[in-house]
Amino acid sequence: MNYYIGIDGGGTKTKVIVINEDEEIVLESVSGPSSIDTVSEHETYQAFLTALKPFYDQVKKPHISGFFIGLGGIVSDEDCKKVEDLVKKLPFVTKETKVKARNDMENALYSGLLFDEGISLICGTGMVAFGKNKEGKTHKAGGWGYKEGDLGSSYDLGVRSLRHVIKSFDGRENKTDFSDEVAKTIGMKHTEDFVGIMNTKYLDRTWIASLAPLVTKHALLKDEIALQIVKDATKELAIAVYAVKTKLNIINPTLVIVGSLGHAKGYHEELINQLDLLIPGIKVIKPQVDPAFAASLMAKRLI
Repeated sequence: MNYYIGIDGGGTKTKVIVINEDEEIVLESVSGPSSIDTVSEHETYQAFLTALKPFYDQVKKPHISGFFIGLGGIVSDEDCKKVEDLVKKLPFVTKETKVKARNDMENALYSGLLFDEGISLICGTGMVAFGKNKEGKTHKAGGWGYKEGDLGSSYDLGVRSLRHVIKSFDGRENKTDFSDEVAKTIGMKHTEDFVGIMNTKYLDRTWIASLAPLVTKHALLKDEIALQIVKDATKELAIAVYAVKTKLNIINPTLVIVGSLGHAKGYHEELINQLDLLIPGIKVIKPQVDPAFAASLMAKRLI
């Protein structure tokens, strides 16, 4: 029996799915973080090994034919090779095993079963638009890290909400229920508090991103500032998708949207509107399968 292993790894967790020749799931397991820009190579390897241990306990001397890894933090060909070399050290991965590592944005694309052509948009804490055409060429827009802005992401919404709250406190913008709730959430009672809060938190990407639900909440309540933030952010996402479509010359694109923010009420609807404005007729779908399962299907396609 041949087995095919797919990994979807990020900064929070690693999910592994093993399938057999009939594409039946043999193992579904989760371990700790494995993103190479978050943890060390040793920790990445251990995350893979820990997630695979139940499979090794269950199937004695398995024949692993294909292994596809979609991992956060992979940017270059050198990164791909580094991860592939780690995987080749795992038990029962032989010289005959086909191993391929790519950024987890490829898993996002394949989760829409878009193996040959399509575009994915990851919209969560961070963002990236990624596409592949029928000639096998790929391109990404965005996804260059929070220091670039991660425009349209939860982090971006958090930054914009912080910008609004200080403006409302010093008089550049009017105070609203939105600004009041942001201020309460971050522990800001006086204008001067902002400096201390930001000195402590300005590098905490996750904390800033956690403010995004306040933006979508008040956008649904028709707060003008929150509505404008949503409009500006979703426009940035649509521009990223358009850039991928144009670069790859995809005529009738299908887009799979992945990530909690991309499907959030009060945000998803405006995102669809902005996409329609830039790319009339674009087909937008939800993920059809789990990204780790998509990776295991990709592992089988390597053969």
